[in-house]
Amino acid sequence: MKAKILFKRKLSHIWSEFAQYIVSYTRSDGRTETQVREIHDTGNGAAILLYNLEKKEVVLIRQFRLAAMLNEGGDGLLYEVCAGLIENGDAHATIIKEVKEETGYSIINPVFLFSAYATPGAKTEKIFFFTAPYDTKSENITKGGLAEEQEDIEVIHLPFEAAWAAVQDGTIKDLKTITLLLHARLHLFPEKE
Repeated sequence: MKAKILFKRKLSHIWSEFAQYIVSYTRSDGRTETQVREIHDTGNGAAILLYNLEKKEVVLIRQFRLAAMLNEGGDGLLYEVCAGLIENGDAHATIIKEVKEETGYSIINPVFLFSAYATPGAKTEKIFFFTAPYDTKSENITKGGLAEEQEDIEVIHLPFEAAWAAVQDGTIKDLKTITLLLHARLHLFPEKE
């Protein structure tokens, strides 16, 4: 199997690139076909779950997401982990900066877990996943985000079990958040047998 890009047409490039591609693709059976695909390129992202083992809680944020409102109606507010687009190719430095901007916490050593594509059929974005403990004695805020980025972020401390229940009942709908809470269920807050 191999693919070759025959043609690329930029459809939009205001904040990120949205382009149409024409690709010559050789299938596993040897036949060659022409495929037309539209791909959104926002760059890569980093996401982190902040947790406190002593208090058995996690920090999530709640913010407006137009895509969620368009898809489901309602207010478009989603519960998420802290995340952002990677700057200067450095996921580690980006996530430290995002945590401070969005939650007010200062972290030093986020633990890299893995990277993965969330929607490779339509987006180039690969997400780099991290965890880090937060110190309840360190600085914190209840509203986060940068005004110049039009962020209006509510910082929420949740017992892990409440966050896990919110995944199971469909309250938490964000894939990166569900992924990191599943990691926490397996490795940080294992279910008691």
